[in-house]
Amino acid sequence: MMKNTAIALLMTGAVLTAAASQPLLVGHRGCNIGVENTAEAFRNGIARGYTMLETDIRVTADSAIVLCHDTDTRRLGGSLEVADATLARLRAERLTQRRGDSTYTATITTLGEYLTICREGGARPVIELKWSTGINSRDCSLIPMLVDSIDAAGMRDRAIILTSMKPCLEYIRANYPDMELQFLGRTGWTDAIGWCDSLRLHPDVAHDFLTPEAVRRCHDAGLKVNCWTVDRAGLADTLTAMGVDFITTNRLEPRR
Repeated sequence: MMKNTAIALLMTGAVLTAAASQPLLVGHRGCNIGVENTAEAFRNGIARGYTMLETDIRVTADSAIVLCHDTDTRRLGGSLEVADATLARLRAERLTQRRGDSTYTATITTLGEYLTICREGGARPVIELKWSTGINSRDCSLIPMLVDSIDAAGMRDRAIILTSMKPCLEYIRANYPDMELQFLGRTGWTDAIGWCDSLRLHPDVAHDFLTPEAVRRCHDAGLKVNCWTVDRAGLADTLTAMGVDFITTNRLEPRR
C-alpha cells in the first residue's frame, strides 16, 4: 500500500467524505476466541457483534464440505490431508490452537454446521473457496453441491462467496446470477477492476494493496471493497478514511 499517500490524504481531509459511515466488520475465520473456523470461534464472533463471518472451505475424500484454511490439519495439531481423509476421520481428530494466552480445542466443523450458526446468530456467511476436488479453476463440478447446501440452510440471499479462482467466480455468476460474489486480490488486483465490474464481483483485497484511488475506482463502478486482515485500530481508521466498506478482522470490536 502507498502508505505515505494515504497519510497525506488523511492529513488534508481529502478522503474524509468517503468515510461517512463505519465499515462493517467481518469475523476472520470466526474470531480469535476459539480454534479458527470452528463452532466456538463463530459463536464468539457473533457474541462480539460481527454481522458477517468469514470461513474457508475444502472437500473431503467422501465429498463432504468442511471448514479448513490449510490443505491439512497439521498447523492445528492434526495429521490429515483434508482431500485424502473422510469426514469421520477428520472428526476424530482433536484440533488445538494457542491464541494469545489461551489454548483452545475443537473438532473440525462442517459447512452445514457453520451455516446453521450464521442463520441462528443473524450473521451473513462469507465463504472462501479453497482449491479442492470439484471446486477449483479446472473443475467446478461440486459447486452445485455447495450452492445446494446454502439453499438447504435458507441462506441463499445472505451468503457471500469469495475466491481468487476466476473460473469458479465465472461459473457461479453464469449459473447462479443472484449470488453475491467477491474477488480475492493481492498484487495487481486493480487490473481486474473492469472484469469485476462486468461480472458484478466486489473486490476483497489484502489491506496493504489498497489505495484511496483504487477504492474510489471501485465505488465509481458501484463495487464495494472488503479488505483483510486488519487487527490494529489505527490501521482500521486509515482504511475507514479511504472509504472501504468491509474490514475483515480477528479481534477488532464493532463501534457501538
